[in-house]
Amino acid sequence: MRVLLKNRTLQMIASANFFTTLGVSLFNIILLTYAKDFPDPHWFVSIVSIVTVIPYVFGGLTGRLADQTRRKTNWLISTKLIQAGLYLVLALIINRRTASIFYTVVAINFISDLLGRYGGNILTIVIQDRVAPDDRQQVMGINTSVSTIIEPLGQTLGVLIIAWWQNYALAGVVNALTFILAAVCLLVGRSAIRTTPKVAVQPRHDRVWPVIQRVMMTTTGMGAVSYLGILMILNVATMSSDAILNLMFIDLAPRMHVSYSAVILMVNVVFVAGSVLGGITKNTWFDRFSLFQLLLAAILAPMVTYLILLALPRLLLILGGMFAVGFMSGKLDPKMFAIMMPQIDPHLTGTVFGTISSIVTLAAPVGSVGIVLLYNLVGATAACSLVIGMSALALIWAVMAHRQ
Repeated sequence: MRVLLKNRTLQMIASANFFTTLGVSLFNIILLTYAKDFPDPHWFVSIVSIVTVIPYVFGGLTGRLADQTRRKTNWLISTKLIQAGLYLVLALIINRRTASIFYTVVAINFISDLLGRYGGNILTIVIQDRVAPDDRQQVMGINTSVSTIIEPLGQTLGVLIIAWWQNYALAGVVNALTFILAAVCLLVGRSAIRTTPKVAVQPRHDRVWPVIQRVMMTTTGMGAVSYLGILMILNVATMSSDAILNLMFIDLAPRMHVSYSAVILMVNVVFVAGSVLGGITKNTWFDRFSLFQLLLAAILAPMVTYLILLALPRLLLILGGMFAVGFMSGKLDPKMFAIMMPQIDPHLTGTVFGTISSIVTLAAPVGSVGIVLLYNLVGATAACSLVIGMSALALIWAVMAHRQ
């Protein structure tokens, strides 16, 4: 670990990711607060919620653009500077609270998020090119852990800016500054993130889906439809846990003799700790697992946590369950991408990973909203039972698909 942390490529990627995540998470909560202040808050908040998810749909497109980009380092730095410029423009107009300005602000944030997805795809290509195969899983885990740790910090900073200054323009300026700092980090370490130009012997016309099918079958022992479908269900179960716990603790916190805010904070801290430890550790018992075994463990973690919520809602057990959910997620994702990387043509890295990311994350927000609606309309038992049933279905699906 100590040797890996001295890796200059990792240092540059992680430091740029630090500032980028800080800015993105800061402004996401600012944008929700901004939307909430309009006369019809439900409509405006819904627009923000939808638009912040849409960039994930374009993962395949941004990935293909990243693959086709020749001077990847230059464009990576340029995206951060363009994002900074966008938020400086946003800062000039955001305090005029009219509907047209709101839609302009949302559009600017959307364009910035798209650029962020494109930059993220380039960073994946950089990792494939600059990091040794044995270190890729840990590098990706550390980079993901940086995002996991910094996101709550950015949200807190956003809340403080609004609470103290009530100035949305200031939030735009701060966000622009974070992207400038990210660009500076990449510029300073430019030599460490420069990729080797790869010239194809003939033009590439590979279709993405056959490549994904082949890679999935080779690395997971399952078809692409099965593996990605299982991951979609797993994402729904994991992403729903936040919302369900937020609702359940309204009733559970008084019985546990803990304040609502304190118990929510404890859950978030424990989940982040699990995600970080899962991402950065390399020699644990779970690292001996195959990708299939890790997938089963990752499915079981939220399933057991929801069972605890229904059958034995004790604080320590819930915290233990959330730690397990974070830990297994922190293990599974980096290992999956690290194992797949050697199987993918360098000219298709961004396209393949971008498409996989789009497919996997597409259903999660919709599923989470559906589960929360079920909770409000029917009750906690129905919502938790649905997630347990979905997890059980994913578990059975995984076992059957792997055997076939």
